[in-house]
Amino acid sequence: MDDPRKLPLKFFNARWSAICDGLAKWSELSADHRCRLVLLLHALSFYKVVANHIPKRSDSRIAADSDDIELAYWGASARYVLGLRDRVAQYHGADLSEFEQIVASAPTEHPACFNAAVKILVHKAKVGSPIKELVTWRDRSERVLHNVIVKSNQLQRDLLLSRFYRAAAFIPQRQGDRKEVIRIMNDSERHAIAMQPTNAAEELIYLENLHPVLESRTKEALWLGDLNLALARAFRVIELDPCDSRAWCELGQVRLRRGEYSEAAEAYASAALLGPPASAISRYMAGLCFRNVGQPMLAGFFLKAALEIDPLAISPHDEIQRLPDEPILLVLKEWSLRSFAS
Repeated sequence: MDDPRKLPLKFFNARWSAICDGLAKWSELSADHRCRLVLLLHALSFYKVVANHIPKRSDSRIAADSDDIELAYWGASARYVLGLRDRVAQYHGADLSEFEQIVASAPTEHPACFNAAVKILVHKAKVGSPIKELVTWRDRSERVLHNVIVKSNQLQRDLLLSRFYRAAAFIPQRQGDRKEVIRIMNDSERHAIAMQPTNAAEELIYLENLHPVLESRTKEALWLGDLNLALARAFRVIELDPCDSRAWCELGQVRLRRGEYSEAAEAYASAALLGPPASAISRYMAGLCFRNVGQPMLAGFFLKAALEIDPLAISPHDEIQRLPDEPILLVLKEWSLRSFAS
């Protein structure tokens, strides 16, 4: 669904009804209530709804109203996600203009100004922008950060510093500076762990920040070539959230890099069992791992399951054709060819 109101009424509960009621009464909501509702909708990936309810702001409006800056940021973020291509290699053309507008127009002590600057830095790092550009946006993010943390409590300071260091680590990584990457990522993790939640909402903020920090540290260990460290960190992510299918996918990736195909297959199967957002890729990767350990029937089962979720995927069709010519698998190959042709 692209709108929570499209859920059949028989599946509604009180909390889902509250979301839909908030959208129905949008014009009557306070600015704070709007911000909280939009944050929830964005977290649930209802980007289209967010974008429709928050049109682009003028420079003067962004500069004048603190709550409007926050809404402008989440509207920009929703439109950014909606505008991304399916392939990361095609992200170069993404529209960053709304984030640039917020950085240019919003008061530099507002957290949304920092969030927008960091968003631009991370995007440019991921698409391979020149180091000079990355340094410019890192320095700009850092200047805004210093203005923001002056007016923040300790938990907010640790949160923002953790986010900044995680983004800044892209620069030494691009430069191949292993020691500097480790130093900066140590700072990111240190501030993430230092956060001291005092209520349920802050506990959620703490976990939502620590989770990607630990994911990044797993990727860092893979980049460093330390597969033992990568495995230990992948387990830390799963301990933090054992029901996150992406975490199990990353564990599968580490196991695969270590040549542990049976363990990798189990990790990918766990991700497949947990479902989105790793549904199709986890089934496909489990199929490859089961094939590598000499279990072609299980391989065929998972490759077929991957196609049932993503019928347009080409790789599962190719891998099915590479399975042994056993009677059941020949039927699967024929089915694959017919479905691909259609």
